[in-house]
Amino acid sequence: MQEKILEIVVYLMNRLSDLQGPMSSFDEMSADLRSMGFTDNEISSAYDWLLKHFEDYPDSFAVPASKTESRAVRVLSDLERHVISPDAYGYLLQLRQLNLLTTEQMEMILDRCALFMNEPVGLGEIKILASVALFEAGSAEFPYSVWVGDPESEPIN
Repeated sequence: MQEKILEIVVYLMNRLSDLQGPMSSFDEMSADLRSMGFTDNEISSAYDWLLKHFEDYPDSFAVPASKTESRAVRVLSDLERHVISPDAYGYLLQLRQLNLLTTEQMEMILDRCALFMNEPVGLGEIKILASVALFEAGSAEFPYSVWVGDPESEPIN
Protein backbone atom coordinates (compact mmCIF):
# COMPACT_ATOMS: atom_id res chain seq x y z
CA MET A 1 0.00 0.00 0.00
CA GLN A 2 2.90 2.37 0.71
CA GLU A 3 3.99 2.29 -2.93
CA LYS A 4 0.50 3.41 -3.98
CA ILE A 5 0.54 6.24 -1.46
CA LEU A 6 3.94 7.27 -2.80
CA GLU A 7 2.51 7.29 -6.35
CA ILE A 8 -0.28 9.60 -5.18
CA VAL A 9 2.16 11.90 -3.38
CA VAL A 10 4.33 12.13 -6.52
CA TYR A 11 1.23 12.85 -8.62
CA LEU A 12 0.10 15.61 -6.25
CA MET A 13 3.57 17.16 -6.03
CA ASN A 14 3.84 17.15 -9.82
CA ARG A 15 0.45 18.87 -10.02
CA LEU A 16 1.57 21.48 -7.49
CA SER A 17 4.88 22.10 -9.23
CA ASP A 18 3.20 22.45 -12.64
CA LEU A 19 0.69 24.93 -11.24
CA GLN A 20 0.10 27.69 -13.77
CA GLY A 21 -3.17 29.08 -12.44
CA PRO A 22 -5.53 28.40 -9.57
CA MET A 23 -5.05 25.05 -7.88
CA SER A 24 -7.61 22.35 -8.51
CA SER A 25 -9.81 21.62 -5.53
CA PHE A 26 -9.05 18.61 -3.38
CA ASP A 27 -12.35 17.13 -4.56
CA GLU A 28 -11.28 17.41 -8.21
CA MET A 29 -7.85 15.93 -7.54
CA SER A 30 -9.39 13.15 -5.46
CA ALA A 31 -11.84 12.37 -8.26
CA ASP A 32 -8.94 12.20 -10.71
CA LEU A 33 -7.06 9.85 -8.38
CA ARG A 34 -10.13 7.63 -7.89
CA SER A 35 -10.52 7.42 -11.69
CA MET A 36 -6.88 6.24 -11.80
CA GLY A 37 -7.81 3.34 -9.50
CA PHE A 38 -6.71 4.61 -6.09
CA THR A 39 -8.93 4.06 -3.05
CA ASP A 40 -10.26 6.77 -0.75
CA ASN A 41 -8.09 5.35 2.05
CA GLU A 42 -4.93 5.61 -0.08
CA ILE A 43 -5.83 9.14 -1.20
CA SER A 44 -6.56 10.24 2.38
CA SER A 45 -3.29 8.72 3.61
CA ALA A 46 -1.35 10.59 0.90
CA TYR A 47 -3.02 13.91 1.80
CA ASP A 48 -2.30 13.29 5.49
CA TRP A 49 1.34 12.51 4.78
CA LEU A 50 1.73 15.63 2.60
CA LEU A 51 0.20 17.86 5.26
CA LYS A 52 2.53 16.38 7.89
CA HIS A 53 5.45 16.86 5.50
CA PHE A 54 4.40 20.51 5.02
CA GLU A 55 4.56 20.99 8.81
CA ASP A 56 7.89 19.19 9.25
CA TYR A 57 9.65 20.62 6.19
CA PRO A 58 7.99 23.90 5.18
CA ASP A 59 10.93 24.90 2.98
CA SER A 60 10.59 21.76 0.89
CA PHE A 61 7.56 23.28 -0.81
CA ALA A 62 9.18 26.60 -1.62
CA VAL A 63 9.00 27.43 -5.30
CA PRO A 64 12.42 28.22 -6.78
CA ALA A 65 12.91 31.81 -7.91
CA SER A 66 13.44 30.55 -11.42
CA LYS A 67 12.45 27.33 -13.15
CA THR A 68 15.92 27.42 -14.71
CA GLU A 69 17.54 27.53 -11.29
CA SER A 70 19.56 24.37 -11.12
CA ARG A 71 20.30 22.09 -8.23
CA ALA A 72 23.34 19.85 -7.97
CA VAL A 73 22.66 16.36 -9.26
CA ARG A 74 24.19 13.33 -7.61
CA VAL A 75 26.35 11.41 -10.12
CA LEU A 76 26.41 7.66 -9.68
CA SER A 77 29.68 5.80 -9.25
CA ASP A 78 30.58 3.08 -11.76
CA LEU A 79 29.38 0.42 -9.31
CA GLU A 80 26.10 2.25 -8.66
CA ARG A 81 25.51 2.68 -12.41
CA HIS A 82 26.04 -1.06 -12.83
CA VAL A 83 23.59 -1.93 -10.03
CA ILE A 84 20.85 0.71 -10.43
CA SER A 85 18.72 0.80 -13.58
CA PRO A 86 18.33 4.16 -15.36
CA ASP A 87 14.57 4.11 -14.67
CA ALA A 88 15.17 3.53 -10.97
CA TYR A 89 17.72 6.33 -10.74
CA GLY A 90 15.45 8.65 -12.73
CA TYR A 91 12.66 7.99 -10.22
CA LEU A 92 14.99 8.79 -7.31
CA LEU A 93 16.01 12.03 -9.01
CA GLN A 94 12.35 12.91 -9.48
CA LEU A 95 11.63 12.34 -5.77
CA ARG A 96 14.63 14.50 -4.87
CA GLN A 97 13.64 17.23 -7.36
CA LEU A 98 10.15 17.32 -5.84
CA ASN A 99 11.78 17.68 -2.39
CA LEU A 100 10.15 14.50 -1.19
CA LEU A 101 13.50 12.91 -0.36
CA THR A 102 16.26 14.62 1.53
CA THR A 103 19.84 14.25 0.35
CA GLU A 104 20.47 11.94 3.30
CA GLN A 105 17.49 9.73 2.46
CA MET A 106 18.62 9.48 -1.16
CA GLU A 107 22.12 8.48 -0.03
CA MET A 108 20.67 5.83 2.30
CA ILE A 109 18.64 4.40 -0.58
CA LEU A 110 21.71 4.35 -2.85
CA ASP A 111 23.66 2.61 -0.07
CA ARG A 112 20.92 0.01 0.22
CA CYS A 113 21.12 -0.60 -3.52
CA ALA A 114 24.70 -1.77 -3.04
CA LEU A 115 23.23 -4.70 -1.09
CA PHE A 116 21.63 -5.92 -4.33
CA MET A 117 24.91 -6.26 -6.22
CA ASN A 118 23.97 -9.70 -7.61
CA GLU A 119 20.80 -8.36 -9.20
CA PRO A 120 20.14 -4.99 -10.87
CA VAL A 121 17.88 -2.73 -8.82
CA GLY A 122 14.86 -1.78 -10.88
CA LEU A 123 12.03 0.68 -10.54
CA GLY A 124 9.95 -1.65 -8.35
CA GLU A 125 12.71 -2.11 -5.80
CA ILE A 126 13.47 1.63 -5.75
CA LYS A 127 9.80 2.37 -5.05
CA ILE A 128 9.90 -0.03 -2.11
CA LEU A 129 13.10 1.51 -0.74
CA ALA A 130 11.77 5.05 -1.22
CA SER A 131 8.51 4.13 0.52
CA VAL A 132 10.43 2.76 3.48
CA ALA A 133 12.62 5.88 3.60
CA LEU A 134 9.63 8.24 3.45
CA PHE A 135 6.95 6.49 5.45
CA GLU A 136 9.00 4.56 8.01
CA ALA A 137 11.81 7.04 8.56
CA GLY A 138 10.77 7.48 12.18
CA SER A 139 10.73 3.79 12.97
CA ALA A 140 13.48 2.32 15.08
CA GLU A 141 14.34 -0.22 12.36
CA PHE A 142 15.05 2.28 9.57
CA PRO A 143 17.66 2.57 8.08
CA TYR A 144 18.96 -0.80 9.30
CA SER A 145 16.31 -2.99 7.74
CA VAL A 146 15.01 -3.10 4.22
CA TRP A 147 12.61 -5.51 2.62
CA VAL A 148 13.97 -7.28 -0.41
CA GLY A 149 11.64 -8.12 -3.30
CA ASP A 150 8.46 -9.23 -1.60
CA PRO A 151 7.46 -6.59 0.99
CA GLU A 152 5.96 -9.41 3.10
CA SER A 153 9.40 -11.02 3.52
CA GLU A 154 11.57 -10.65 6.58
CA PRO A 155 13.71 -7.53 6.91
CA ILE A 156 17.44 -7.71 6.33
CA ASN A 157 19.45 -6.49 9.32
